[in-house]
Amino acid sequence: MAQAPKADPPRCDVPGCSHLADFMTDGTEKDTAVGPKGPLNRPSIKNINLCTTHSNWSCSEDGARFAATDVYRARK
Repeated sequence: MAQAPKADPPRCDVPGCSHLADFMTDGTEKDTAVGPKGPLNRPSIKNINLCTTHSNWSCSEDGARFAATDVYRARK
C-alpha cells in the first residue's frame, strides 16, 4: 500500500531566508524595534512563519506587504 506524501516542514516567510520556521505568529507578539523617539509599537500580523533570527519581521512594513500577497491570503 502506498504511503501518504509527507509535507515539508514550514520555512521562514522572510524573502531569501531558507531557515526552518521556529514558530508561527499569533498576532500578539510585541514589536521590539526602537526608533529615534522610542519603541515603535507596531502591530504584529498573525499566521506568519518565522525563524528566531527574524522574530520581529511580523511587525515590520515588509511583513505587512507580505500579508497583502496571495501566498499569505491563501494561508488563512
